[in-house]
Amino acid sequence: MIDKNFFGDIKHVMLSELDVIGGFTRVGEADFPITGVATLAQAGAGDLSFFSSRKYLNDLKNTKAGAVIVTEANLKDLPENVVGLVAANAMIGYAKALDVLYPAESHLHHICSTAKIHETSKIGFGCYIGDNAFIGENVEIGENVFIGRNVVIESNCRIGSGCNIRNNVVISHSIIGNNVLINSGAVIGESGFGILPNGSGMTYIKQLGRVIIGDRVRIGANTTIDRGSLDDTVIGNDTIIDNLVQLGHNVQIGERSILVAQVGIAGSTKIGNDVILAGQVGVVGHIEIGDGAIAAAKSGIAASVDPGQVVGGIPALDADLWKRQISFLKASVMKKKTTT
Repeated sequence: MIDKNFFGDIKHVMLSELDVIGGFTRVGEADFPITGVATLAQAGAGDLSFFSSRKYLNDLKNTKAGAVIVTEANLKDLPENVVGLVAANAMIGYAKALDVLYPAESHLHHICSTAKIHETSKIGFGCYIGDNAFIGENVEIGENVFIGRNVVIESNCRIGSGCNIRNNVVISHSIIGNNVLINSGAVIGESGFGILPNGSGMTYIKQLGRVIIGDRVRIGANTTIDRGSLDDTVIGNDTIIDNLVQLGHNVQIGERSILVAQVGIAGSTKIGNDVILAGQVGVVGHIEIGDGAIAAAKSGIAASVDPGQVVGGIPALDADLWKRQISFLKASVMKKKTTT
């Protein structure tokens, strides 16, 4: 259930309006105001729902929703009198519908009295800066930026326009593009793990690089991104980084890549465009992962990965070899059980 105490009231939109705005092909004559969004099993006559997984095919066939976002292949599974909103990809269609029905709230244009902003810093028009935020010397912040409570932005950082920086974020040594989302608790620009044993203790190597973040990047809660040791740590446009991800110094990530929760990448590794690293993938330092590569969850990547290659396992192997290896081990174990 969508709780309006947290997300506000749904926007009053007729189904025929959503059809046009969202770019759907409507199948069915009924038109009605959309009063809610719900799962297939819970939806009622005024609700919009969506179907994106065959696990819920039975729910689709029995739904009481007024309209369902589906692909053309599943129109036949809709109950009679349920309107189909056809999209090439139902989940993407659902995301577009939510943007219409629950538009992003515009933030206040206000600087709280407890925020501390150095007189040399420049704050663009239309920004909100929350309680106890700290902005150091010579910081530049673009227009319409939201900065939450207890955020620290240290000296000389640059933040582009339209960014959303949630509570308790710490940023240093960084240049950040436009329309970047940084969720609560993230730490960006701290020193990397430049430590070497010297026989009697440890030697710390100063970290003198920066973090460069492109446009429309999303960074999850409690993620940490170290600044470079000499070269910069770089994240390309439209890359999505989940919660609890660790990026070491000098890591470079291309555009449109996805790093799922608890991914860890050691220093100086280069990751291309459109790469997907599933949950808890670990990557050693000083290797390259090519464009379009995919790593299965919990993979341990110890060597470079070719463009487009799919890998899995520890150490990570080509996916086909990894699956055969698992099958062989399972068969061997089962054979041993039957002979003992």
